[in-house]
Amino acid sequence: MKHNNTIQKMAAMLTVASLAVAVLPGTSDTSVVASASAYNTWTGYMLQNEKGDYLSVAYGTAVEGQSTDFYIANGNAPYNTWYFTETSYGITIKSALSQGEYYLTGNGDGRLTISTTPGIFTFSEDGLLSDRDGITYGMVTLEAVTNLCSGDLNQNDVVDGYDLTILRQLVLYGNANFIQAAMGDVNGDGVITGQDVALLQQYLLGEDVPLVVVTLPDCTIIPSPEEPPATTTEPTEVTTTELTTTTTEATTTEVTTTTTEPITTTTTPPELTLEDMPAQYVEPMAWIWEERINDPEEGWVSYWDTIYDQIVAEDGHLYYVVKWQSYNELSLPQREQIETLLDTTINAWTDWLVGYDGWEYDHVDVEIVGWAVLNENLLLDRQPGEIVYTDTTEYTDRDYIIECGMAVDADAIPTIAPIAPSTLYRYDNYWNPDHVYGENHFDMYLHAVQGMTDMGGFGWGWGQEMSDAAILGMANGSYSLHILEHEMGHGFGLPDFYGGEGESEGYPPGGFPGDGTSIMMAGSSMSITDFDGWMLRYVWSMIRQEEGRFS
Repeated sequence: MKHNNTIQKMAAMLTVASLAVAVLPGTSDTSVVASASAYNTWTGYMLQNEKGDYLSVAYGTAVEGQSTDFYIANGNAPYNTWYFTETSYGITIKSALSQGEYYLTGNGDGRLTISTTPGIFTFSEDGLLSDRDGITYGMVTLEAVTNLCSGDLNQNDVVDGYDLTILRQLVLYGNANFIQAAMGDVNGDGVITGQDVALLQQYLLGEDVPLVVVTLPDCTIIPSPEEPPATTTEPTEVTTTELTTTTTEATTTEVTTTTTEPITTTTTPPELTLEDMPAQYVEPMAWIWEERINDPEEGWVSYWDTIYDQIVAEDGHLYYVVKWQSYNELSLPQREQIETLLDTTINAWTDWLVGYDGWEYDHVDVEIVGWAVLNENLLLDRQPGEIVYTDTTEYTDRDYIIECGMAVDADAIPTIAPIAPSTLYRYDNYWNPDHVYGENHFDMYLHAVQGMTDMGGFGWGWGQEMSDAAILGMANGSYSLHILEHEMGHGFGLPDFYGGEGESEGYPPGGFPGDGTSIMMAGSSMSITDFDGWMLRYVWSMIRQEEGRFS
């Protein structure tokens, strides 16, 4: 959805209703936070990280010392199912492979493997997985995959009206993951439709109607680590010279012998192109490009101000100013965390471009080059090199934020907003190739608004806007990054998918291939999916053909 065409903002519309369909570690809903580490020793779980991938045993095989990591999954399998056991020292985590013979264990360098010798772990209330040596393995959310109750979509062991609300949203938006789809298919016909909603409603009204047993799909994606670069061994000739002396007149004769020694060279993997895109992605991707992204009325990439344009113009860098439209103080560690957050989230997208179709940057270096604040005293322990802007302007979007339901405390939203000089701002001047930006120029704003909901935001080439609390929560690791990733997706020209299948603001006919979700459909995915990564690549391949755009 667009609003304020003069700045081309795109609303994510991640409302509380749409987010009811997703597990959100670290949100303001304390019941969700508390459930992040709750487990039952008789229940099997899939362990999901913040990117939406699941802890799995490599190659799906039970071997002593086999590596584990977080991989995508489209179903449940023994290699991505785990059981928890409490001990007097902590918890052990048993793999469902090989009759529970193998346990998760750390090898001391931050990697996890499986072994017949159990590792001892702790699991904090906010979902942080650590071992006894203090090594942490990230934030993990548990998703039960055994002992499931049909219709219990929020997995709180009670089927009630909240589950019915979630099911209605899933049917309306068509964005259920494979676990939600199985839990919501209460009539057992293999899909979730209005018939499931009606049946669950009858059940809750006390009518004598049966709900089927939950059956999860089998995972068909074998977890395979990325292979190391191929190596080739070729012989090379090494010439050595030996001197021998004859007995006649001390004449010296050179005798040359040749030996060969092997040398190892590394072969660079071939560059990916659009021809490598999975076949099932081709038709939906072409539909999205023609009907959504390249639609003149939507104009997602028609202006040369996307994040692609900025990165190329800055030769692999991005420069931010944080617009802190809040009266809450910012400590120095918080400011450092925000810069790390921006670097992490930008590269969560651009990592998909590494080694793809002429993209030249292995890593995008993101730097905060200024802070625009309502009061410079809000920056605690200010450092000598920090640049601070204190000019303000009327916040013209305040009424819109309130009217569209994006405010949780309308009175707390400041009526003024801090700004940095327009002459330094790429978005205000990208159309002028002769503009001289000068020192401390910047590409985008990260705009934090006090009083705005934590459950949504806006994004475009000008930057990203969301609540101050959400930004701090993502920066300290207590909030999922998916909202910021969604808004940055808009900056790369990826659209929202709010409409129905094949509609003008909707998603492609047949839905999203793969796991059926996209981070660009609000409430659909908690992470950038494989299809999203190829959508990013597709757009790059299309716009890099435009004459003069990246010259």
